[in-house]
Amino acid sequence: MDKLPVLFVSCNARSLESRQQAGSGPARMIWGERVRSVLLISTDTSLQAPLITHLKGKTDRSERIFSLLSSRGFTPGIQTKNSEARENLLRALLSEDPEDLFELRLNTGMSESDYRRVGQCLETMREQGVLVICLDDKAGSEISPNDRHLREMISGWVQDQQWGAAISFKGESLENQRNPKLEDPTVCLLTAAFTLGGCKFPQRMFSSGMNSVGHMLSGFGWMR
Repeated sequence: MDKLPVLFVSCNARSLESRQQAGSGPARMIWGERVRSVLLISTDTSLQAPLITHLKGKTDRSERIFSLLSSRGFTPGIQTKNSEARENLLRALLSEDPEDLFELRLNTGMSESDYRRVGQCLETMREQGVLVICLDDKAGSEISPNDRHLREMISGWVQDQQWGAAISFKGESLENQRNPKLEDPTVCLLTAAFTLGGCKFPQRMFSSGMNSVGHMLSGFGWMR
């Protein structure tokens, strides 16, 4: 595998962190891979700008994310924080204990093109052995396996990409259509994940724990 997958995971993070119940869905996406570095991307409605949190391991990856975002016009913050809860979450999702763990929390309220720029500038991390997990944290009752609405949204984006490629001379006008602000945390995060995955429909869908609200999760995997 030339680069590690991008995973979009909808789950109740606090419940999984506390129960440490392994979820087979995401783990199947990296079967046979030794994951040493993980980047979590989440959303935080209280933020005014992206925030990078170094959780574990060497700081060079977190500093690299800071540089990449800054070079694209963002003004991210950066901090160091205890990672016990997030480490528990990773064990529950992947049954893995990575050497390096860091998290990028995105503010809501940016434009669609801004979230796409986040994905574009971070795609290089996948080629450097970093597994990217976009964490859509929500109550268990809000999790739907292979959510039809999200699949239709992604399909629409793929069609937009194909249309834009066919008439590349209109690419600027297509970009201008992405200016409205996005407030829904799930849509903000999925937009970044879609771009990180190469603006293609995800090659995998997964779900597990559907017999227990606390362990319930579902999501998508971009494998290439």
